[in-house]
Amino acid sequence: MAAMRPALLLAIALLAVAFPAFSQNAAIQISQLRVADVPVHPLTHDTTDPTVAFPELFPMQVALYWSSDDENPLAMIHTLREMGVPFFVTRDIDQALRHRLIIIYPDVGPKTFTGPQIEALAQHIREGGSAFAVNALTGAVKPLFGFRDAVASRRRFRVDFVPNSDAILRYLNRAEEQSVPLGSTKYADIFWTNGYTPAANATVLARYDDGSAALVRNTIGQGSTYLCGISYHEVVLRNQVNRDYDAERHYANAFEPGADVWMLLLRAWYESNTPGGVRLASIPDGQDSVLLLSHDVDWENSFAPMLDFARMETAAHARSTFFIQTKYVSDANSVSFFYGKDLDYLRQIKALGGFTVGSHSIIHSRAFNRFDLGDGAESFPSYQPRGTGFDSATGATVFGEVRVSKELLDGNLAGQRTIFFRAGHLRFPPSLPEALVRTGYLFDSSFTADDVLTHFPYALPLGLDFDEDSGLYEFPLTFEDEEQPPLPQRIDAMLDVIRANAENQAINVILIHSNQAGPKLAAEQTLLRELPSDVTATDLQSFAEFWRGHERLRWEVQPGSAANKLRLVVTAAEAVSGITFEFQKAIAEVTGGARLLPDRHRIVLPALAAGENAAFDIGYAD
Repeated sequence: MAAMRPALLLAIALLAVAFPAFSQNAAIQISQLRVADVPVHPLTHDTTDPTVAFPELFPMQVALYWSSDDENPLAMIHTLREMGVPFFVTRDIDQALRHRLIIIYPDVGPKTFTGPQIEALAQHIREGGSAFAVNALTGAVKPLFGFRDAVASRRRFRVDFVPNSDAILRYLNRAEEQSVPLGSTKYADIFWTNGYTPAANATVLARYDDGSAALVRNTIGQGSTYLCGISYHEVVLRNQVNRDYDAERHYANAFEPGADVWMLLLRAWYESNTPGGVRLASIPDGQDSVLLLSHDVDWENSFAPMLDFARMETAAHARSTFFIQTKYVSDANSVSFFYGKDLDYLRQIKALGGFTVGSHSIIHSRAFNRFDLGDGAESFPSYQPRGTGFDSATGATVFGEVRVSKELLDGNLAGQRTIFFRAGHLRFPPSLPEALVRTGYLFDSSFTADDVLTHFPYALPLGLDFDEDSGLYEFPLTFEDEEQPPLPQRIDAMLDVIRANAENQAINVILIHSNQAGPKLAAEQTLLRELPSDVTATDLQSFAEFWRGHERLRWEVQPGSAANKLRLVVTAAEAVSGITFEFQKAIAEVTGGARLLPDRHRIVLPALAAGENAAFDIGYAD
């Protein structure tokens, strides 16, 4: 045998010490794994003032009036961005009044407005404007927002919407959307809400379980106001960081829109109150939804069946993302397998073309959510974690699991750039966003959609907290294959969830473990065959890259050369294709290479290069 390099000898020695029974052949193969350079970047914080980050650009924008320092506007920013509603943030009520629609957030207190400002807002409404306010309490605005009294409580656990009572409820057409838990009754108290007694001329659109009004509409002149007694901090952002009060009715495999209903309210409010409104659609290429295919490969016998799934998907004109456990240690839970023939199987997947690969950690521990962050110096082969039991581990850190797995995937797969992570057993430590963003990841899929109560992708906050986004995007899982009944018996139920999400332009993410093909492969094949025509199946990572480009797209609407024309101007921060815009008015023609869809209310832009500026002239039919 040729002389061994010092690093190779070190790796074999470490493996031999940790696992005396470990075969020398396996130890040598593992020690020969190539290691890519994975820098650990300093943690940076975005301190940009929201009024600067989201500036006023054109009249069609919603004015998000930031009324108080008591709460940052991050929850409302998430909502409007995910719904594709154009908006800007302001602390100047006069600037806000230049726009037809105004959101007042996070509250309306006794010092929010002066008397003349209240009258200016009321006049704006009388002339056809609309305001959506959250937690109005001061008596001076009671006539404007249509309430006589407000009672605060931490013991309201459900909201029931009144179906068909207003255009802003247009998306809430299913039972799961019309009655929404706020938290479990196992808690004595949850977050604060305000319950309203409506004025005689106001309309109640939703009530709490105690009978008080949660959402009230008041008509004034040609316009209207809407008053919500629940902070979006509590029903959107709290859910997205998984710090809710167990409001979910299911953990996975069901339609659970507990956060989505509040976002859809504002989408419908914008659409129904903005003649000629324009919105950035959430699904590419004019589709209504997507089925995003993914597989977790986390067992030594899961690699060979990968090829069966990949070949079937190729035949079905689909692709998937494989999340790979890079296990190079044997421990109490399983043997090592990231070497030899299993690594060869993975290379065959890459050679098929179009399939993407993400990290699924190293030891796939149920204790991952309790791991310390680590120091970022963790590297192969010195990082030697091991599971010591069902939900315990030693020598493991969050940095180690994400950085070292990326070192190995990028180092041993030609052309691989690992930017997607999924935690083993979907266990999510609060430090995970920091570890991921500092080691070059862009995306995560470690929550279930039902658990975080949303079927939309979203910006993942740093530290699972409420203050700032991390720069990552989360793609919550809709379906998984381990819950009973078995996957082949759940096709109809999954199709119903997919149709529900298509009604809202939300996504569907499916996880199928590749531990065996057989019935699970046949079930996926049936699901792909029976998908609605307006739902596309593709790999999770490709859509994630679209979503990042979608979220970073800057756009504005400018006047056209005639009254029935406008110009859409976009700037792409990075390459993106399939960008779709929706228009309230019917379109007769569009320039710039954009594709007008048959309904004449949507256009699909041509592929945009990173940094590209493009303009599209829109001619309306009337």
